[in-house]
Amino acid sequence: MDYEKCFVLDAPEERPKKKRKIDGKGLQSSWEQRRQLFDDLWTQQERRITDILHKSNQETLSDILEFVDKESSDRAAPIPTGIISGGPDLSFQESLFKQLAEKLQTSRGQVSFVPLSSKDASNLKNLLKVLIQRATSQNEGTEDHDDELTSRRKGLRLLNYDLEILRDWSVEHRVTKYVVAFQNSEAFDTALLAEVIDLFRASLVSIVLLFGISTSVENFQDRLPRAAIRNVKGQRFDAVQARDVLEQVFEATIDDPGQRLWLGPGLCHMLLDRQNDHFQSVQAFIDSLKYAYMSHIYANPLSLLMKTGLTIKAVPKDHLDAARNLQSFRRYAEGMLDEGKTDALRSLLNSEQEFLKSIQRHLSSGRDKMMGIVRTLKIVCKLRTHLQPSSDISPSNLYVKAMSGDFNQSPLVRELLLSIKKAQSDVLAKVLDDLKTFDEVEIAETAKQLRARLDALIANNKQADGPLRSEHDIRHETLRTTVVAQKVELSKQKSKITKIDSEYSQIVQELHGTLEGHFKATLVDPKDLFMHEVFMYDIKGPHRDSFTPRPRSVIERALSAPHDYLNCNCCQSTREQDEPILLPSNPPASILYQLYLESGALINVSDLFSAFNAIVSKEDDSEKRTMALFQRALAELKYMGFIKPSRKKLDHVSKLAWKGL
Repeated sequence: MDYEKCFVLDAPEERPKKKRKIDGKGLQSSWEQRRQLFDDLWTQQERRITDILHKSNQETLSDILEFVDKESSDRAAPIPTGIISGGPDLSFQESLFKQLAEKLQTSRGQVSFVPLSSKDASNLKNLLKVLIQRATSQNEGTEDHDDELTSRRKGLRLLNYDLEILRDWSVEHRVTKYVVAFQNSEAFDTALLAEVIDLFRASLVSIVLLFGISTSVENFQDRLPRAAIRNVKGQRFDAVQARDVLEQVFEATIDDPGQRLWLGPGLCHMLLDRQNDHFQSVQAFIDSLKYAYMSHIYANPLSLLMKTGLTIKAVPKDHLDAARNLQSFRRYAEGMLDEGKTDALRSLLNSEQEFLKSIQRHLSSGRDKMMGIVRTLKIVCKLRTHLQPSSDISPSNLYVKAMSGDFNQSPLVRELLLSIKKAQSDVLAKVLDDLKTFDEVEIAETAKQLRARLDALIANNKQADGPLRSEHDIRHETLRTTVVAQKVELSKQKSKITKIDSEYSQIVQELHGTLEGHFKATLVDPKDLFMHEVFMYDIKGPHRDSFTPRPRSVIERALSAPHDYLNCNCCQSTREQDEPILLPSNPPASILYQLYLESGALINVSDLFSAFNAIVSKEDDSEKRTMALFQRALAELKYMGFIKPSRKKLDHVSKLAWKGL
């Protein structure tokens, strides 16, 4: 059975449709406009992300290029070696080498860049062969050099893994040096790396080595033998960590004047957790972000309302009717009724033009409030760097907390405001200097005034040894001990403060009140905003199914209930119970899987065929056709990992998977 092949070719009665046609009626009538909206929004977002990715490694790339340029071609000296520490994200390390290759090709044409990966290094011969092929094919645009290469210097034929080929190539094409980059060098065999370093050291080719590491320089050094270490002269380069780049990309998705779509707290929390738990690349997060844009715009017809410059003619009537059924509109209508605005509510229900104007007005107001939340989070992050430098909470996590709606009442904000009350004058001066540069006019003006008053106080307090302290500082509190009824009681008591400290306490109190009022006004719950369903996407189901799939449960369901996927009448069961029923019209693999579930750990293939034949065979069917269907279904189960041949009995197969386990 393992070595026999069978083919059953049944011509389909109806040719399957290659494309799903979009019905242009009802809520799908705006499909073309929403497709254009997605192209516009994602093009802008992708442009911002691309700029961040290119700028993230500019400093590291400049240092590496300077290192490559300044290293001389003295063959008596050790090999110049750069060790690039890029963290556990291998895809980010790969993108760094790609940017480096582009820089070298555009600005330094006489330098040849050759990247190598562990799959190219099965042994020393293959590694040298790949190295020479890539180095000599950059000007010709091909790597097909499987035959021996001929050296033109003296007409000698050299093997295609001889480094003399690179020497002759550098003379003919004026290549000054070769930059050999080992991507994820921890994946290379240590003995192989030592042999390559010794071979490069003995050759007459000018070579600069670059090693990309994911752990540490000390760990990489411990893996190499001492002889190989003596042949290299290393310099370390610290690339930007993928986590920092992820934070920059995330900030670009929420902080832009033209932003029209924000991710909700549940979806953001899921995406960030997946990045932290599985060490996924930044590109995986970008793909998830793009999928969120697609899911919201393509699956939600009301996303059309995000489009700027909409007229009443461009919005179908059923879209406005759907907007009137949103939960946020119901709350908004109830609020209008409570305020007695019945005429205005009646106008929104009866007039399409007035309702569209109200939607556009509230969408603009909602975007302003979302941007206000983001700007307030930037203030919180900046304050924490001065007041709470030891705490480690990323801006993305702060965004998730703020989108949840209870960030203003969270312990984090309360501790931050309490730290402002206890801040000394030198720390408060740095805080005010940062607040003066923010876009919030009220915060900036207040910070300028308080900074001027603080400078005047410091000028009048030159004789003091230390900074000014407020009345809330712990040094202005004393413990008082009293004995009452033979019991000792401890109580805190404020000590008397000077006039300058009192004036400083007033400055601190004013800043505290300004920030507290600003946080209360801006840190609102986004889900309380009217039409938040249009500009905020927070559905986790599509992402969970697409980026964290469950193939086993899906396969088991497809085999148990093929009608759920095929949607055909022949596989539909007429029984009301949830238990599947065996039908002759079901796919052969589905029938065999149901019999497989009823069997034990060892399955007799002959008995299995008898049961299969009793269900599938018809009066006019031949046994050969039934056997072909059975063998094909059995081979499919084996391919999916449900069975394997048994060593105990030749006519049996072993069961490998149980449903639900």
